Amino acid sequence: MSHFSHITEALVDSIFGLTAAFLQDPRENKINLGIGVYKTEELQTPILSCVKQAEKDLLEE
Repeated sequence: MSHFSHITEALVDSIFGLTAAFLQDPRENKINLGIGVYKTEELQTPILSCVKQAEKDLLEE
């Protein structure tokens, strides 16, 4: 008997459904924005302008 046999399986996370849909999409010029760290061509991680604005708003409160 497994140590984990009493644990029920968790519900599927919807983000994995997005990844499955991405993999099934036959288009060649697609970009997966589901899971991961995004890098520029210079290998820099960009900070989205909406994140910068949210940070600014929080600091001003």
